[in-house]
Amino acid sequence: MNAPPSARDLAALAAFLRERTRAEILADHPLAPHTTYGIGGPTALWAAPRREGDLPVILRAAQEAGCPLFVLGRGSNVLISDRGWPGLTLHVGEGLGRMRFSGAEVEVEAGCALHGLVVAAAARGLAGLEPLAGIPGGVGGAIRMNAGAFGREIAELLVAVRGFTAAGAVFEAGGDRLRFGYRSSPGLEGVVIAAARLRLEAGSPAALRRRVDEILELRARRQPLDHPSCGSVFKRPPGYYAGALIEEAGLKGEREGAAQVSPKHAGFIVNLGGATAADVHRLIRRIETRVFERFGVRLEREVRLVGAFDDDS
Repeated sequence: MNAPPSARDLAALAAFLRERTRAEILADHPLAPHTTYGIGGPTALWAAPRREGDLPVILRAAQEAGCPLFVLGRGSNVLISDRGWPGLTLHVGEGLGRMRFSGAEVEVEAGCALHGLVVAAAARGLAGLEPLAGIPGGVGGAIRMNAGAFGREIAELLVAVRGFTAAGAVFEAGGDRLRFGYRSSPGLEGVVIAAARLRLEAGSPAALRRRVDEILELRARRQPLDHPSCGSVFKRPPGYYAGALIEEAGLKGEREGAAQVSPKHAGFIVNLGGATAADVHRLIRRIETRVFERFGVRLEREVRLVGAFDDDS
């Protein structure tokens, strides 16, 4: 990460972005309310674009200013340091949340809530997305993580992706030309996704709505939805389930401050109220150590740590 910019440099960057874009530009803006964890310190500078054309301007300006950049979507799968982020946070959220259906295809902006897209598609009798019902976060993040559930991954529906490189150059690629893996998209490294096109199939609106309700009920039975979380903390290790390993290691219900390994599903760490990023981080490290000592399995994090954390490796 680049060195934090000076207050003068941040002020100059903010003034430039206010003049050249329609984005919301704020200084020292809290990040916790923009995450599903409700945890984290402020960002030195906040930019929330309301149109796709603002993205390359913001990206180029940040790079030319040497300002550290963090791209935040709908706030799942991230743990932001209690110290916050010392540079610019680019928020690809509700300001870039539009969707447009055309026949069996939908073009959707990256900041659109994934569950909102699932519900809209089902109401139009378009099938394919309903297994992803209830997954938090936005479409852009879902594509970057190749979100999946109940045997379906979003990459299977992807026709094309449009976005920008860190330097603000246009990026376009067909879904068949991109590489995807389990909760990964190597072909999109370094790309800020602006929009995507998905191809769905015809179905019965009533049947699709019932299936969405079934998926939501299954999630409610299996997952801890009564407290904030980031979603699954760890990826599924080959041949194992992370939650099962954590439970068998005796960590279900384990606490660190107000952070707890969920008693309902050990693959989740929940915020019982007032948890800090340091609490969650210490619990993550304890889980990794205990599971490796017990089973010889190194858990790989699905959650992304943002900002400075003590003693992380």
